[in-house]
Amino acid sequence: MALATRARWLVRAGALVAGLGDAACATDAVVVTPIIDVPADDLDATAAPVDEIALTVAHARSDHDLVTETFAHGEALEVPGVPFGDDLVVHMSGFIGASNVAYGRTCTIAVSPNAAPPTPHLFFSRSVKFASTNIVPVSRTGGLGISYLGSALFVDGSDLSAAGTPLVTNVERFDPLTGKLTVIGDVQPRAGAVQALVGTSPPRVAVIGGTWGSAGAKFIEVLDDRRIDRQDSVEMARLGLTATSLTDGRVMVIGGNPPGQPPLGDIDEIAPDGASYDVHKLTAVLAHPRRRHSATRLGDDVGAPVLIAGGLDGAGVPIGVAELFKPLSESLASPATFAPKMNFPRYGHTATLMPDGSILFIGGLDLNNQPVRQLELFSIDAGFVTLQEVLPADIGAIDFTTTPLPDGRILLTGGHDAPGAPAFDSAYIVRLDPLGGSVEVLPTDHMVTPRAGHQALALCDGTILISGGAPAQFPAERYNPPPLGRR
Repeated sequence: MALATRARWLVRAGALVAGLGDAACATDAVVVTPIIDVPADDLDATAAPVDEIALTVAHARSDHDLVTETFAHGEALEVPGVPFGDDLVVHMSGFIGASNVAYGRTCTIAVSPNAAPPTPHLFFSRSVKFASTNIVPVSRTGGLGISYLGSALFVDGSDLSAAGTPLVTNVERFDPLTGKLTVIGDVQPRAGAVQALVGTSPPRVAVIGGTWGSAGAKFIEVLDDRRIDRQDSVEMARLGLTATSLTDGRVMVIGGNPPGQPPLGDIDEIAPDGASYDVHKLTAVLAHPRRRHSATRLGDDVGAPVLIAGGLDGAGVPIGVAELFKPLSESLASPATFAPKMNFPRYGHTATLMPDGSILFIGGLDLNNQPVRQLELFSIDAGFVTLQEVLPADIGAIDFTTTPLPDGRILLTGGHDAPGAPAFDSAYIVRLDPLGGSVEVLPTDHMVTPRAGHQALALCDGTILISGGAPAQFPAERYNPPPLGRR
């Protein structure tokens, strides 16, 4: 990423803030030197020129600023009087007149008297803009993008920029704290895999299913930011399946089909077992075997149920009836008491948990393989409700991304309406009115590059990193949301 400047931050340990349990007394000053990253050759998103810059330091998730300093254009950036802390965040805002036009923040950093001063990266650009970067991951289409402990992991996918569109085997990681893109290692070449976080403290990433050569992938791969492990698992050799993380660290793998065979009603559990992972089939079986469906956990409470909706049956017909998996009893709700029907049966859609606990269904294809542009909202109390808002015509119904923003809204990007159709560069913000239950779909800045089958990941600094889904080695992009929710 283009390096604009190095801002010098003078941290004087003797200037303490009353009531801080993690502040410590010392006589020596500590100099923290954040590296300010800016858009690469992207004048529309660049924050310069600005009249004034405000720099603040605060505890993560706190609205109380510990230190605030303002600087006129061209002044050296030094902020004295910052206390020690292990959960500090540096904020940077740019003003033109009284208007706040640009923002950036670091991921959480630690400043202590016994360690070398940190030099965290801070991405600074115009707010609500997509910005080009000089980060160039492998051009993955249909691959997995995984938000992992604040960083981004890229796995699998096809490289459309190479002859024969080979499957990508290397696993890449982008760390917003250091600004570096690195390769962790290699996985087996496969297509159509899914992923979910498995385990706790910290979790790892389980990559499951898909095809390996002409057969299903009879193994799972579990990875993190340091290594990749492989474990045989014949039961996972299927396509169109889902993998849903539970709050206790287990992963529920639901449905899908072995290559060339009809969909299954199987529900399998993956759970940590010492240094390996236990994979076993539950006795519960879907009433409607399905593939290319969604399986969404209804909240973060222990035992929160999983809604299974949409997808295709053995005849290739979209399934309208939803099912509910209950993790505590490892059973499905009885169809006699729970059988809500989608108003617009679909497959290949997204299902996103909203701030009020409802699930928003976007896109997908219908019985005639035509785009479904009607939005639906599901809640336990009301079932499926058709919304007035529809998917705009310049956003894809499949192979698009939905990414939660720090303020609770959803960023919707790219996609296309059919495999091989042109990709869109459009982006929209989806907002739920928690009082009225209505949904707004509002346009935001366009992406620099049209993309479909791409990856869009939330980073620990609140920005969204977008990569892949284009036929050439285009650089990654970064969307800079408003400051709201990014404390």
